[in-house]
Amino acid sequence: MHWLNKSLLLICISLFTILYHSKGQEIYIDSLAHLLAQPSTTPQEKPLLLCKLAKANTEKDLKKSFKQAREAIHIGHKLNTYEGPAIGFATLIYLYIQANDIKQAYESLDSALYYASRTSDPVAKGFVEFRNGWLDLVNGESDKSITKLLKALDLFKTVNFYEYEATIYHYLASIYGYGNDVNKQLAYARLSFESAKKSGQVDALNTAYFTVGHSFYDRFKLDTTKHDLLDSALIYNKRSVRLSTIQRGRLIAQSNTAAAALNIANSYFKHFPNTYKDSADKYIDFAIEIAKRTNLHEVLMNCYGIRSEYALRGGRYDEAEKTLLNGLAALEGNVLKMPVTKARIFLALSRIAEKKGSEKTALSYLKQHIAYNQEAFDEEKITNIQKMEARYSMAKKEQEISYLKKRNFLYLIIGLSCILTLLFLLSSYNYKLKASTRKQALIDREKEEAQLKAQLKEAEANRLHAEQVLLKEREERLQKEILAGTLQIEEKNGLLEMLSDKIAEKGHLSVDEQIKRIVQQQKRMDKEFEGHKTDFFESESQFFEKLQEKANHTLTRLDLKYCSYILMGLSNKEISTRLSIEPKSIRMARYRLKQKLGLDKNDQLDQFIQQVGRLT
Repeated sequence: MHWLNKSLLLICISLFTILYHSKGQEIYIDSLAHLLAQPSTTPQEKPLLLCKLAKANTEKDLKKSFKQAREAIHIGHKLNTYEGPAIGFATLIYLYIQANDIKQAYESLDSALYYASRTSDPVAKGFVEFRNGWLDLVNGESDKSITKLLKALDLFKTVNFYEYEATIYHYLASIYGYGNDVNKQLAYARLSFESAKKSGQVDALNTAYFTVGHSFYDRFKLDTTKHDLLDSALIYNKRSVRLSTIQRGRLIAQSNTAAAALNIANSYFKHFPNTYKDSADKYIDFAIEIAKRTNLHEVLMNCYGIRSEYALRGGRYDEAEKTLLNGLAALEGNVLKMPVTKARIFLALSRIAEKKGSEKTALSYLKQHIAYNQEAFDEEKITNIQKMEARYSMAKKEQEISYLKKRNFLYLIIGLSCILTLLFLLSSYNYKLKASTRKQALIDREKEEAQLKAQLKEAEANRLHAEQVLLKEREERLQKEILAGTLQIEEKNGLLEMLSDKIAEKGHLSVDEQIKRIVQQQKRMDKEFEGHKTDFFESESQFFEKLQEKANHTLTRLDLKYCSYILMGLSNKEISTRLSIEPKSIRMARYRLKQKLGLDKNDQLDQFIQQVGRLT
């Protein structure tokens, strides 16, 4: 076993011994720092300890975490080994994502893969594969993530690295939870729990409790008559909260505990009568305390949201509004913009104001909801572009490295051929043999040059093909984003026109003129926005023409809007939310669309529309 594998067991044993007998708020971090300062700690052991420290300090001091990860890389370079830099760059992937720097995360991945390819150590290789799969998961590429996480799991199993085995099982359970495969989700959750118990690490066990609880709740959502599943979910989430209370000084990541407390409160709100409100408030207070201490703003806003919903349920509209406004105030000074969260809050405030009968206030909140929605849409576009650029840059580097390897190999062959040829010439006294050898060497060289040119042309063709595929994918994504923006503008115009008509009926001329002026201003801005999209919709009209031909020109404007949403990949629930109609109306609309398009009962409407979209 490599030195890192041997030292890892000693580190885990030392940490567990210190953790078991220590007390205080910073036990785990202090334990790692203590091990680093020990004279018996070898330089080869320090990179792993520094990376553990960097991960532990993430919620508390991100800048310090970066410094520790880079120090681990520096030590590895001084020792002229590949394990330290591999683990260090893998840790930087995690830190850059926390800092919302996708480009640097992919550059760190590129470096981590380079060093991992040059070592046989299973821990270093496992760390890199784990963060590689985790990065895919962050970017929503679950299929790619599963393959890499399983590969990392196999590597960690060779050294019984239970702490990270439990973490990987947690992510696999999460992936299958998103994919609605509750059986696999629960199976991986239980494996996470078993590995966490073997590790003896508080964080791993806390995460496992949360994972198992979440899997039981997902199963309950599929059949809400099975209250035993809800009871199991509450039991495991409460174990997570209880463990974090008892072992607070030993717990690194507080986010899972806050999420577990929030899940408990949400379960009481959704599935229990109002008499359980005190129980819900208890866990909301617990989640808020962690969220404020560790800057978990999403958890914080969800806590305020549940309390606001309780107030709404009791008809206390002023209290509901005040609670959400207090939540917004808690976000002030936050470096993260969080436009999606703020848009959701202002939409809730608009509905509360509407219930209170304050149409002017409702309209004001709704405008802010629309503005933050647009900001979130713009941020998502920028993020997607950054992801595509980072992936393209990484793919381009891989091609360049592959090309350089081939070229160096060819140069090596040519050099060896020349040396052999010279030695043969020097050892030969026969002129004819010399001439024959020289001629053969020239023929061989010409063949090699021809092969090199052919390989270079093939590499160039592959590079151009990859660029074309990436550009095509980028163009398709941008087209769908433009279509989404246009549909959003169309919905907003409908809403503004409805407000204008309603206010006009009341006869308040001064208010009417102000609102109508706002409507005209909004329409003018949308018209200018529309002008930038003319070229797109001239090509997109082919999509609608194909559909009309298939339906014998019986599709209405609303039918075409449904088809556009389906082309964009929106679910029935998302379409119903955008159009403010019941989901069952969407299902009826889909049924009518299949009839108009002449599709059989077993034909998939989504698949048909996506196929028409690709043909256009």
